[in-house]
Amino acid sequence: MIRLFLFAALFLLQTTLSVAQKSLKIMIIFAHPDEGEKYTGGIAALYTKMGHQVKFMSLTNGDAGHYAMNPVELTKMRYQEAMESKRILALDAYEVLDYHDKYLKNTKEAQEKVIKSIQDWQADVVFTYYPAEGGHIDNMTAGYIVRDAAPNLQMKKKPVFVYVRDYHTIKFSYIPDFAVAIDPVWQVKLAALGAHRSQLADVIPHSMGILDEVRADPEKQKKIIYDNAYPFSSVTDINRPALLKWYGKDSAGIKYIESYEIAEFGRQLEEKEMPLFFPMLSQR
Repeated sequence: MIRLFLFAALFLLQTTLSVAQKSLKIMIIFAHPDEGEKYTGGIAALYTKMGHQVKFMSLTNGDAGHYAMNPVELTKMRYQEAMESKRILALDAYEVLDYHDKYLKNTKEAQEKVIKSIQDWQADVVFTYYPAEGGHIDNMTAGYIVRDAAPNLQMKKKPVFVYVRDYHTIKFSYIPDFAVAIDPVWQVKLAALGAHRSQLADVIPHSMGILDEVRADPEKQKKIIYDNAYPFSSVTDINRPALLKWYGKDSAGIKYIESYEIAEFGRQLEEKEMPLFFPMLSQR
């Protein structure tokens, strides 16, 4: 009887270790090239640094939103920028669909493309936007597409779905389930975001009326990148409780974080399972 008990305990321990040591497959789904970097570049870099596989998926090609470049040229440029970001973040894949910027629709076709991509990747965790009314319609539509696609996945184990707050939904009242410290990869996040030069070194400073001075000053270029990343990477009254929960007294010196919520659909986790899917939480 004792021998049987010991065998069962050893089997359980080996199974737990196997799950804990498993290389995770992560997907991050957003609306435009550069958004994965802006909102989730930190956690993506942490995953790849730990040896896990990460795929970015942009549901539009980003062919709008430039004051001078035509859509065909812009599409090519933004794809090249995405590939440079892929290299910086050490991503395993960066898929860009051919839907037009500003015209993303929650169609059956779009859902099926997302379903196929998640299934082919065999994702363990899928990050996507928290969908709501208002804001950029593409961003919110991306969230709805993933949410509506999720029940139709044909997988033995459904992924854990995680909500990402964009510039619009971050203003809402919400309670993050967890926060991750990204100080060790902060410069990697900035570099990946900065790879999207059509936006960070061109469109954004042009919209601010400071294009010429930004082009002439590398320090101002760095500031533009920092200013576009920091609002979604800073410690606030909203995400501080999640930081304290997972890092305790070690949270005092943390400057840069990303915080997330477990979606109400997909696999639901007990608290003890969190480090299995977000292993950076067990490295504190």
